[in-house]
Amino acid sequence: MGKSGGKAKKKLQTPLARVADNKRTGDPGRLLPHGGTDDRICWRFTHLDKDGPWGLAPLDHDRVLGLLAAMATFESQTINELFHQGEWPGKCHDVADLPNKQALSRLDDLGIPDMTKIWKLRIGGAGRLWGFLVGHVFHIIWWDPDHQVWPSKKKNT
Repeated sequence: MGKSGGKAKKKLQTPLARVADNKRTGDPGRLLPHGGTDDRICWRFTHLDKDGPWGLAPLDHDRVLGLLAAMATFESQTINELFHQGEWPGKCHDVADLPNKQALSRLDDLGIPDMTKIWKLRIGGAGRLWGFLVGHVFHIIWWDPDHQVWPSKKKNT
């Protein structure tokens, strides 16, 4: 067989580890989300406040399913769509400005008092999902169905 006139194929490097002997590798970072504002939101539950007043324990099965359905809907949206379009559906607040002192105390109890910003997603009328946003990952802390963490000010008062 003769040589074709095309370019030679570029040979991919193989890792030095024995587990991957003779296997091609690419750039796995291209397969992972980069955490920018154009990435879709995803969830972490590591810091969920299980013992506080805004945990998930009091919720019945149907309410948990409703909350998860709303969260799944948000997963189709980017960070820009969720948090940089005004106050709907999400907004960021300074932790130091939290009007509910019990919420500030709970952050201390959870061992995360050093966070400076806290984020909320509105779900339904009064419901708010509170947490910290790192890149495109929303670290859930509280489910506040009655708008108690940051109560709204009544108009004309």
